[in-house]
Amino acid sequence: MAEIFHGFELLLLKKFDKHPEQWRDLKQKLANKESDDQSYTYVDLLMMGNIPQSMWFLSVALHNRPKYLLQLILQDLEREKLGNVRRPGETLLKTYLNTYNFTEFHLDSIFKYGEDNTLPKEIFKCPNVKLLSLKYNCLDKLPVDIGRMKNLRFLALTNNKLQVQSIPYSLTFCRKLKTLMLDNNLLDALPGFLLKMPAIRTVHRHGNHNYFKSTFMWYHTDVGYRIIPSEGAHSESERNPRSLQFWAAKTVIGMKIDFFEDPSISVILQEYLSEIYHQFKVCHYCNSASFRYQPGYKVITFKNPYLGNTCVPFQHWACTISCAVALEVPARQEQIAAATRLDNLYEEYIDECQTMFHDVHARQRGLCGCICTSPPPTIRSPPSTTNHSNRTCAVS
Repeated sequence: MAEIFHGFELLLLKKFDKHPEQWRDLKQKLANKESDDQSYTYVDLLMMGNIPQSMWFLSVALHNRPKYLLQLILQDLEREKLGNVRRPGETLLKTYLNTYNFTEFHLDSIFKYGEDNTLPKEIFKCPNVKLLSLKYNCLDKLPVDIGRMKNLRFLALTNNKLQVQSIPYSLTFCRKLKTLMLDNNLLDALPGFLLKMPAIRTVHRHGNHNYFKSTFMWYHTDVGYRIIPSEGAHSESERNPRSLQFWAAKTVIGMKIDFFEDPSISVILQEYLSEIYHQFKVCHYCNSASFRYQPGYKVITFKNPYLGNTCVPFQHWACTISCAVALEVPARQEQIAAATRLDNLYEEYIDECQTMFHDVHARQRGLCGCICTSPPPTIRSPPSTTNHSNRTCAVS
């Protein structure tokens, strides 16, 4: 049975980590409420009195996960009794997640519009999580730490504000990912690096803003029009001197290696790479990373078919024009070859239908000496042709 971590638990633990005095008050109330056998029970938690409306998630936790919360309080009281001090970075959320073997994170609709919707790093450091649902959270970016979730099979990002460039290349580190839900975001294409994730079986992509207008116009254009220059932007940070560690980290990011798993990279360096990753754009062709303010090229390609659908657009990033051409030309050749195969199949189908029609018509006119009453032969279904409908990929 799956062990589920809920959104109300995350909100509660974030609140206590941000306001430790409220956590101390909760522990003190329990410590002062001794039962007859001098032990604590989850009933003691439920009898703590009125809870302010702003702490609704505490009320939900007390009714749905009282034993889990009680265990966390008792652990903390025992730690204080022994005189142990929390280490830097050792949050209540981290302790809670390490205590239980959660395999599913159901974190839908936990942030209101305008709230700080930063996702804590602790949730990405649980190695056994197979399902992560972050629907309806107004997310405008996905943290690079998503690449830590090596056993992730299902990722739901429906109804957020994600664009292609806000989904990090580190998602490719999730090699077991099978289902990706990107419905109702701000995507004008799918990220090109998804083509490097062979384990993916389902991608939900319908309902994305401007999905057709800004992408399918390139379907019939020449190669030069699918490579779109992206102007750079001036940045004050380029004037500041950088450390040798920074330049080494930039090289590692550009190499596209899984630095979360590489044993030669220490935990401290992993954290550093995670902190600066958002400053760069990774070239989808060569092993280099460019600063986000530097110019480059967007490349539009089409995969036909992809996960059961035809004509699926992808957007790549290239650091130079030569890298852009190296991405676009083979993709266009593959697209043309796939379209030619479909055209040939369709012509064969038409020829087969015409032959069967003439044979049946000839028998009905008595050319065989009698009127044939046998049923006509079964005609197979026509092959799939290019479809620009905005439907879900490989819906099960």
